[in-house]
Amino acid sequence: MTSKIKVNILADGGDNSIITSDGAGSFTASSSLASSVQSVGGLQNTPAFVMYATGNTTLNTSAVTKIALQGNFLDTDSGVDTTNSKYTIPTGKGGTYIIGGAINMGASVSSLHVGLYINGSHEYTSGGITLNNWIDYGTMSAASRTMVMPLNAGDYIELYGLHGGGSTALNGTLTRTRLWGYKLIGA
Repeated sequence: MTSKIKVNILADGGDNSIITSDGAGSFTASSSLASSVQSVGGLQNTPAFVMYATGNTTLNTSAVTKIALQGNFLDTDSGVDTTNSKYTIPTGKGGTYIIGGAINMGASVSSLHVGLYINGSHEYTSGGITLNNWIDYGTMSAASRTMVMPLNAGDYIELYGLHGGGSTALNGTLTRTRLWGYKLIGA
């Protein structure tokens, strides 16, 4: 069973039009709604970025290693730094972000860890709560980590890896090892 609500005008309690429809699938937002949407940066999850490894990096056994991210195919607000393999939150763009990282090894390793470092640390404190940004996946060849976190302008994010034994080469093909993120709308 499906339900439908059909209206040509969505209005508030004062009978002020918020959204109108022409009945043919097109709608018009009132100027106050359009202004409200614009005030939170529009309906876009930006800034947004994707950085990736372009070559095989050696990840030494039992050694925390920063992942070299030499390429990017998305950088809406110029925060990507492929020289230093990090993303910096642009001026005026602080807020709540979804940040993720993935590491793909050439073959299975024991105890594969993925670390999202914020400002050079794997621990991130916000609102009195400390988050550990490492996750251990056990024996496998690929792993990823995703977190929702508040970030300020100037904060920077880096991808680190660690494993307990096995292959030492990252798989740098097809953007399998990457760092990505975006700001949540209205956050």
